[in-house]
Amino acid sequence: MENSLRANPLDIREQYEKQLKDLQEAYGEAMLELRARKKLAALMEREDGN
Repeated sequence: MENSLRANPLDIREQYEKQLKDLQEAYGEAMLELRARKKLAALMEREDGN
């Protein structure tokens, strides 16, 4: 606990910023995958209809 009190606020900020960036990238990738799956489902549905 004492070590956390000595932590440099800039180091903590950098850690949080890196974590935020990683989460934003993961979210973006998930959104792209979701869009691709929706497009694939729509194409498959269209093929089944023909």
